[in-house]
Amino acid sequence: MPHAHKLSPRLLTKAEAASYCGVSLGAFSTLCPVRPIALGADKRLERYDVVALNEWIDGLSKKGSACSGDWLELMDADHDESAR
Repeated sequence: MPHAHKLSPRLLTKAEAASYCGVSLGAFSTLCPVRPIALGADKRLERYDVVALNEWIDGLSKKGSACSGDWLELMDADHDESAR
């Protein structure tokens, strides 16, 4: 018998999107710039596209790595000056 593959939904409710991003619903509402897609006139039919959420998170990751590098450079510069 073939194995059934469980499909992950591409469109998520706001609560699901917050969970997917690993933050609380309040933090998601405040931080996430991704706009939901309206599937109908009712606000309950708004959904967040996983692809758009991934793009937002990828952008945060790139910014985070740049900040980390700058932070390390500053620490190295401070260390060099104090060692003199």
